[in-house]
Amino acid sequence: MDLPGALARQQGSGFPGVVVRRDHGLVRILVTGDRGSVGVPVAGFLRRAGYEVAGFDRVDGADVLDLAAVRRAARGCAAIVHLAALAHDNAGSPEQIMAVNVLGTWHVLLAAEAAGVTRVISFSSAQVFGIAEGEQLPDYFPVDDVHPRRAMRPYGLSKRLGEDMCAGFTRRTGIATVCLRPVAVWDAAQYGQVQHQWRTRPRSEWEPYWEYGAFVDVRDVAAAVGQALTVPLEGHHRVLLCATSIAATRPSLELAARLAPDVPVTDPDRYRADPWAALVDCSAAATTLAWRAAHQWSRSDT
Repeated sequence: MDLPGALARQQGSGFPGVVVRRDHGLVRILVTGDRGSVGVPVAGFLRRAGYEVAGFDRVDGADVLDLAAVRRAARGCAAIVHLAALAHDNAGSPEQIMAVNVLGTWHVLLAAEAAGVTRVISFSSAQVFGIAEGEQLPDYFPVDDVHPRRAMRPYGLSKRLGEDMCAGFTRRTGIATVCLRPVAVWDAAQYGQVQHQWRTRPRSEWEPYWEYGAFVDVRDVAAAVGQALTVPLEGHHRVLLCATSIAATRPSLELAARLAPDVPVTDPDRYRADPWAALVDCSAAATTLAWRAAHQWSRSDT
């Protein structure tokens, strides 16, 4: 997709919050966390699409806790993609996670307002629901974006608070915000690693905890960022990102019945049509961003 060209074609479209091409050159996008495992593919995708990417990463000495530095980095940018975070409960102490992920996000939003950007794409996580890594089971399958957010561990809770800040920021400023909620993000090497692990240790598919076979390819995550920058939208949005099929050795409802027998299935027709359909519903991403995961799990080696 010619994303900058698409942005240019949307000029004057009447959709508030659309990022548009500037007359004097490329659209400049600030990407925080651009040197991370997701940030590198996202920044690369945007550069290949024709954007000018301004990186901001602690590897290069940048710090989202330094408000003045974030404001300087945001100047001249049309939009911000915010990935910088301590991305797991074991990535730092609870107070460090809350500081970087919550205060850091607040600094990004303040910088966005000062720079007059038209859109902020903030990376949240499916961990906002509190159903990852054995915290608790979901209320129903498939999990969707209206599922209650019950995360209480530092990382998931920090992402809940980040979503709420984005919503309040949009209400106050009118600047559109999109919170992307990826499940486990896999790169190309992850597929083979998982297949090997399941062949050598079959019970590792669900031990020490079952993650519902949910994953999303990092290439699809990058494409979702491109869509979030491009599609006409206004207001605040939260969207799950997940592959359309489960990564598993058995069909979705068979595993659900064995590993989460008390969790009801609200859409059994979904699994009659495709027994391997994901236990995560990305309808919001399809509706809001016109996004659908292109990369799926191959069952040929399981």
